[in-house]
Amino acid sequence: MMPSSELCGPPLPDCEKSLYEVFQQNVVKYSDVVALVSTQQPCTLYGIQSPPTAGTEHEGDYLRWTYRELDCAIQQFVVGLQSRGLKRGDPLVMFMPNTAEYVIATWAAYQIGCPYVPINPKALSNDRELRHMLQVAMKECQSDFMAIIAGSSDMCTRIEEFTSQLNYIGILVEGDVDGWKSFREVMQSPVSNLQQSVQPDYHSVPSDRTIFFTSGTTSLPKGCVMPSAYGFSAASCWRQSSVPMVPGDRVLFTLPNNHGFGWLCIMSPFLNAATVVLPGPRFIPEAVINAIQAEQVNHAGLVPTMLHALRNTPLLTGKLSSLKRIVMGGSPPTEEVIRICLETLGASGVENLYGMTEGILISSGVVSQVSGIIKDGDVSIGTPLPGMSVRVYAKDSKVLAPFGEAGEMHFSGSSLISGYIGGADGNFYNEEDGTPWFRTGDKAFIGSDNRLYLIGRYKDTIIRGGENIEPSAIEAVLGRIPGISELQPQVVRAPDNVAGEVPIVVLNQKVDDNTANKLKDNILAQMGDLYVPADVISIQTLGREEYPKTMAGKVQKTKLEALVKLYWERQHTQDVHIIDGPISGTQVMQSLCMAIEKEKRISIDLSSRVIELGIDSILSIAIIKRVQIETGVSLPSSLFFTQATVGAICQQISAIPDSAGFLHFTPIMEDAPDDVCFSVHLQGTPRAGVPSLFLAPPGSGNAFVYRTLPKFFNDYAVYSFGSPFLMTKSESSWTIEETATIYANTIVSIDPHGPYILCGWSMGTATAYETAYQLHERGKQVLGIIMLDLALPRQNLNCPKATVDLFEMMGVFPPIRREGKPDVEIPSFRKKHRVAAYYAKMAYMPRPFDKEDASRPRIFVIWAGHGDHDRMAGMVSEALELEKKVGPGTSLKLSDDWLQVPRESFDAGGWDEMVGKEYVEWGIVEDADHDTLIESEELVVLTKGLMEQTMDKWVREMKITPNGSA
Repeated sequence: MMPSSELCGPPLPDCEKSLYEVFQQNVVKYSDVVALVSTQQPCTLYGIQSPPTAGTEHEGDYLRWTYRELDCAIQQFVVGLQSRGLKRGDPLVMFMPNTAEYVIATWAAYQIGCPYVPINPKALSNDRELRHMLQVAMKECQSDFMAIIAGSSDMCTRIEEFTSQLNYIGILVEGDVDGWKSFREVMQSPVSNLQQSVQPDYHSVPSDRTIFFTSGTTSLPKGCVMPSAYGFSAASCWRQSSVPMVPGDRVLFTLPNNHGFGWLCIMSPFLNAATVVLPGPRFIPEAVINAIQAEQVNHAGLVPTMLHALRNTPLLTGKLSSLKRIVMGGSPPTEEVIRICLETLGASGVENLYGMTEGILISSGVVSQVSGIIKDGDVSIGTPLPGMSVRVYAKDSKVLAPFGEAGEMHFSGSSLISGYIGGADGNFYNEEDGTPWFRTGDKAFIGSDNRLYLIGRYKDTIIRGGENIEPSAIEAVLGRIPGISELQPQVVRAPDNVAGEVPIVVLNQKVDDNTANKLKDNILAQMGDLYVPADVISIQTLGREEYPKTMAGKVQKTKLEALVKLYWERQHTQDVHIIDGPISGTQVMQSLCMAIEKEKRISIDLSSRVIELGIDSILSIAIIKRVQIETGVSLPSSLFFTQATVGAICQQISAIPDSAGFLHFTPIMEDAPDDVCFSVHLQGTPRAGVPSLFLAPPGSGNAFVYRTLPKFFNDYAVYSFGSPFLMTKSESSWTIEETATIYANTIVSIDPHGPYILCGWSMGTATAYETAYQLHERGKQVLGIIMLDLALPRQNLNCPKATVDLFEMMGVFPPIRREGKPDVEIPSFRKKHRVAAYYAKMAYMPRPFDKEDASRPRIFVIWAGHGDHDRMAGMVSEALELEKKVGPGTSLKLSDDWLQVPRESFDAGGWDEMVGKEYVEWGIVEDADHDTLIESEELVVLTKGLMEQTMDKWVREMKITPNGSA
């Protein structure tokens, strides 16, 4: 076949039916086929329990619904919605994680005929974008009523801020908030009402209305009404491929559910009567591996960042041979990513799927070799899916580019949206015969094999780990930083083997490392890890004296990006040297140090502790990968969380004779320090005579948990400690008194004179109190202690013996949530420390201050409105009883109501026994629970507000002026 500048997919069948009609056909035809598996939800959810499936291997004690049972749940929810006024045409807006409730709500929307509007919960932090999206959805639907489903209670307040003028019903999956109906309540409609469910009318207006939002050049999301052909085309492609998706096949779903790639990866399995496997509400590598192994998953959609995380998962001890297809999306795959799929994970095939929310879908098909996708360094995205066509034109023209030559990709097909909601866009146009087309803005060429090869994007949008970043959003934050805005910061992308793409900040003049770090810290604090630039460079470093600009003086981002890409690739090519021959520990150590210095842009201090380097999960992947490329040795990510010094780790690695010695490498544990511990200066300016705030960590021992605290207006210096016993030889045998002595020494080493204010969260309240007591005994002035959500410890030397497994059963180890990155499981060493902290607290007997001493510290308790951690000892006993009944290693968990239920009363928490009733006050963050009091970006603002009011009051009472004089 002669190459052409136009490619067409095969015809698309089934377009006459709605999504829901096809789903219902599968319910009837495959009623006993398992439709949904949710490994983190109970098998009796909402009273719908599946009977045992005969002959099925790898059965788990978790939710497993057939198509019949899933349909039963959907019908219950449909009746609940309709009985509360929701009707055809009313939008159903969802801020939900990947749970059974999300699946139920999705199909309920399609059955009723409600426009289905999934929105990323992260959008709740962006006032302008969220308000815009809700307005667009309401305008498109022309409805005066909507339903909004929130996945957790911490979302409700933010949602209410934007919906006060709207007529809606709020439905909450987890938690209890006034004015919101619980999902369970909506599901509990009388059975008799199920027969009265309004049957969908498929013929008045299209019953499938799916609204997604995609970022545009204006930085405001653009609304897209997705044709059902988008889902039907992917389902048809996967059903008819060389590796067909057939009824009963297991399909993993762990992608965000609010964009096209994720929607395809959950909708297509249902349209093909396959089984959707949910490994958890959000991506956790260990949970994904467990689900694939337990359910023998056949198909999975994943983005490169997820694949890198799975490769480094300790649970991955063998091949995941059940995987027949890994669909790669989010960003163009590298050769390394494809090899992870085929060689590391053991999948028999991979597929590169290119798509846009506007309705474009192109696939490489399933291939079993790297060369099936990457040819001569070019990445093939394959051919259009059924019902779709692609042309390559010369940029900004309607002249077809000769095959093999690069141009702009244009798209047409039944899946193409008719335009953005509420506004015309010049990228949509009609040919003379009336056929609609769309300019993608992407650069590509058609090869001699009649496949499409993607070169890059003409647009500015950066896709980091499958998440979109608008450069203008970062530039807006930089423009508010004194000393940075005048440097005219420009944000462009650079290629990255781990994240796909990363943002780079370019400035109009050279700056020192302190300024660059200040810039990064501001982005981290205001936007989250996702947006932190990988590098800060000057235009002079790129070989130019000033930015490339248009005649009108506008910076030409495309030219600037080309300069950055050339510089970035040259730097990385020069820096990575593959070592030939046998590998020694010394070579691995040198490679590791160089990788850290390169990625962190710092000089390593061998006397500092490794954890103080502040290496996060994505950065650790990049460093580990760099070392692996150079040496062939794969180091564990736990390396970056040890309290051993960099020098000690270097000595340990250097002593290993060859690469075989790294197979079971574990970072060393040192003795705990006996003088001072490491601390982090989080914010503020130290001033003589003005109290600094010192924060004792919770049971995790993590010094960085308080990074979420917003800036204090009075510029108080704020320091946070890490537990001196974390990952040490004494990690399970330390006491509150020993820890407090080290904290007190550290405080005096930082500020010899004081005065001081202390604060502790959770288990940290005990160490904060004991530290204050010891400082007071030394004659130091402690103005007060802020206790975050824990009562006075009561000594109990006979407390039941707890373990990490028991704490897991109690639900006290929720995943670590990080903005812009998948949730990750709490590391095992932090879990061990958490258990040890519990015992230290139970063995601690706090000593009261002299009630006649007027210089004794005040205490202010900040309570979370939900949860009751004073029930901890009782829950340990309950967990022990459960373990006795079912045996160790059970996957059963206790109800976590004790962590979430609204607290009924508040008082001094017993702290008045230590300092006197008149010296204790308390406040409440009503919407918070024990964790979100500090971890929620929204609620921690309220926590910080109470802390600041209290500190200001204590300072005023002591008549301390801003310059420190009394």
